[in-house]
Amino acid sequence: MRKTYSMLLVSLLALTLLLSACSEKLALEPLDAEQNVKLKVLFWEENYFYQEYGNYFTMKYPNVEFEVISTTKVQQEMEKSYEDYQEAMYKFIEENQPDILMLQPDQYEKLASEGKLYELDTIMNQEKFDTESFLPSVMQMLKDKGGGKTYGLAATFGAQVIYYNVDLFQKHGVEVPKNQMTWDQVLQLAQRFPTSGSDKDRIYGLNLQGMGGVADLIMSLGRTENLRWVDKTGKKVQFDSESWRKAYQLATNSFKSGAIYDEKRNMPQMGDTMESYLARNPFTVGRSAMTIGGSWYMNEISRAKDQIKDFKPFQWGVVTAPINPAEPNSTNNMYLSEIMAVNAKSANTRAAWEFVKFVNGPEMARMQSRQMSGNLPTRKEFIKDKENHDLSAFYLLTPKFESYNSKEYQVPNNFYMTQNTVLEEQTKQYLDNKQSVEQAITNIQKQLQEGLDKGWQEDEAKKKKDKEKEAAKK
Repeated sequence: MRKTYSMLLVSLLALTLLLSACSEKLALEPLDAEQNVKLKVLFWEENYFYQEYGNYFTMKYPNVEFEVISTTKVQQEMEKSYEDYQEAMYKFIEENQPDILMLQPDQYEKLASEGKLYELDTIMNQEKFDTESFLPSVMQMLKDKGGGKTYGLAATFGAQVIYYNVDLFQKHGVEVPKNQMTWDQVLQLAQRFPTSGSDKDRIYGLNLQGMGGVADLIMSLGRTENLRWVDKTGKKVQFDSESWRKAYQLATNSFKSGAIYDEKRNMPQMGDTMESYLARNPFTVGRSAMTIGGSWYMNEISRAKDQIKDFKPFQWGVVTAPINPAEPNSTNNMYLSEIMAVNAKSANTRAAWEFVKFVNGPEMARMQSRQMSGNLPTRKEFIKDKENHDLSAFYLLTPKFESYNSKEYQVPNNFYMTQNTVLEEQTKQYLDNKQSVEQAITNIQKQLQEGLDKGWQEDEAKKKKDKEKEAAKK
């Protein structure tokens, strides 16, 4: 009896394992190499898609054809309807139903929560798809925003760091930067370098690539400290506050010291050659101790060796971009712009998954690391350059990937232009000693509030006028 019982248990166990194995195989049927498949892909631009991904994939799967749905159409639709960009994007996706979606974190989170994306954990486990070599922070974010499950993968990421000129620091006896410095520490470090000499020959403590002038520095300080220009209703400007005052004075005092290079004094001109374009950046030509830039900037340093006549090479390194002292282990300077996901309604799920798997596989990561086209691979072992610099600063901190409710902190369409103009004009008067810091802050608060109120009125008037036009057509 006992023997019969034991044999029965063994048989049941074998049957359970067999059924389990069968059920795993049924998750997605293998892709038929002979079958012609057409995949609709949501992407920024068609030529760029083929250059980065499509051409490589079709070499492996020649029977797969792509139809690229450009998201530039969303911008056109939004301008007609005055819809929120994100809402216009979701509407666009619903209407076009692409098989593969390239998403940003907020979009990924929303679509995953609504059950509109295909869950990838099951198929990745079945196929033993390697996820261990991905940056843990990226994989965790994808799970967190997927409600505990993975609905997409990101092959690349971008981040800003502080680049520093080792030779200049050694020459002037200043200790090199370190990871997790605050803006205050970075700006104080920049002021330890001499400010004498002509514009053509002098060195700078810091230059801010792509930021332009003092207004951009003020906004960057505020962003790092999680400061908002308006309250959650979007109706009240809150610049005249202790936190914004501190950021404003720190930025303006640094500019007054002469340690910061103001890019707006030397903007690119029509007819610039590659050499003159590269030489405009004082860090590239060894005349700035530090600069803040993305991963793409490594390419410019490398290119300068061949493009700039009499270029003098120098040692450089990178540390993390300035952090918020209240959150020293996290950063908002790391971003994902291409999370690849499969539409839950796709009729070509297997082919779509094969594409996502291919683009996020180690072969593509190796290829991307060699190209160094801008972003970095999310597979850690391929984050390197030809000179073997320590690039850990790009991924050392935990990315925030913050989500903001689209109904909160909204401002009129033209407010950001007003914000930049007011900030530049009033701050210039302060830097030129034409008004005090208190006057500058008061005027900025007043003029921004006036601009915000006017912007809302103009937006409402436009919406009303458009509704009247639509009603007249009917």
